Amino acid sequence: MSTQPSLAGVAEHFTPERRRYIVGGWTANMLATYDLFLPVVVLPAALSYFEPPNLPAVVQVTVVNITYLISILASPIGGLVLAPLGDRLGRRTLVIIGGAGYALVSLLIALLPGYASWGYGAIAALLILRFIGSALNGTTVGGSVALALEWTPKSWRGLVGGLMGVSPTVGVILTSAVQLIALSIWHGPLFETVGWRFPFYVGAFLGVLLLATVLRSMRDVEFFEQHAGKARAPLREVFSRFNLKTFGQAFMLYTGYLFAIQVSVVFLPPLLIAYLHQPPPMVTSLLLYGNLGILVGGVVMGALSQRIGRRRGLMIGGAWVAVLATLCYYLMVQSAAAKAGEALVTFWGFWVVALSVIPYSAMVLTYLAERYPIHIRATGFTAVITLANIIPGFSSFYIIGLSKIMPYQYAALVLVVVAGLLTLIGALMGPETRDVDMVASS
Repeated sequence: MSTQPSLAGVAEHFTPERRRYIVGGWTANMLATYDLFLPVVVLPAALSYFEPPNLPAVVQVTVVNITYLISILASPIGGLVLAPLGDRLGRRTLVIIGGAGYALVSLLIALLPGYASWGYGAIAALLILRFIGSALNGTTVGGSVALALEWTPKSWRGLVGGLMGVSPTVGVILTSAVQLIALSIWHGPLFETVGWRFPFYVGAFLGVLLLATVLRSMRDVEFFEQHAGKARAPLREVFSRFNLKTFGQAFMLYTGYLFAIQVSVVFLPPLLIAYLHQPPPMVTSLLLYGNLGILVGGVVMGALSQRIGRRRGLMIGGAWVAVLATLCYYLMVQSAAAKAGEALVTFWGFWVVALSVIPYSAMVLTYLAERYPIHIRATGFTAVITLANIIPGFSSFYIIGLSKIMPYQYAALVLVVVAGLLTLIGALMGPETRDVDMVASS
């Protein structure tokens, strides 16, 4: 089936309405990451609330990673069930589901009792809530990215794609900033019982604001006014023989991205705090600075990709992740182990976070959205980004296995190299997409 492109996808200028929808899609994508990484940023400084005392440091790190793992394993369940609604009814539906999910799950987690009251039931309740919230949240990114890019003129898609790509980074920055505020207000034991709840209350509040905004003032491109409810089997089409190569190539790219995220955002904070004994405020500041670097670099490289192409940009980015990010990680661990000082650890940690993520923030979301036609885009995009979570989601166990043959603190170096190589190979396998018409259906 084919249809004429909507005027909203052809015009090469921004109207106030179009800007509003881009901002709405960007905000939904940002809050999805805020919700996802709340436990990763908050829990390392509040583990004693949920766990029995005197746990070994390696076990503490692993508990945080399991919390994150539960979240990403739930995403494909919610994503594959609900994402087809985005192709049948429009992207707005998926963003509404996400906004409700942020608010509900964040509020319930903020109200949880700890180990002293519920014993191991406190950890179990936390994991169950993360599973439910992530299953709902798994739909949001596909809907919000498609919503923003489908409203974007083609010649501006690199820049807007870079802005969309760094919206998760803004989510991490917001998480870190809220965490720093909480740490400054509630000190020591008080943070472990009261202060850690504050970032989750903020998440619930932001989720309510997003939901109200979407319901009041956001809609989809004109395509869905004519074709809403007519898509027959988007999930089946995504995994058809005709589209399977597209899925495989996109899956490889996004797997590389998630390995980089696992090391630079998920594994790095508990490693530095619980294993290398760096102070939590310093580690939180390191993440904040590193993500500010991603914010600037991702937008600049995203805009540049409109000139040099998404494919070439991803190839260059994959090469530097494998080489430069790996070197900086090694120097960061060396500095922390040698007690070389917080400034030096922060310096190398900044480059680990920034170099590992900039290529993906700049281009990977745009590239994946461009790879699928409008009538299966939400399903295809969501299938890639949720199913790709599974292999990197076990990174903490890969690291434990690698620690049998190399020091634990250096094991993540292998994952950084893997991330870069997957990105380089995935880009080589696929076509250039910067001139694709995102509103026409094929």
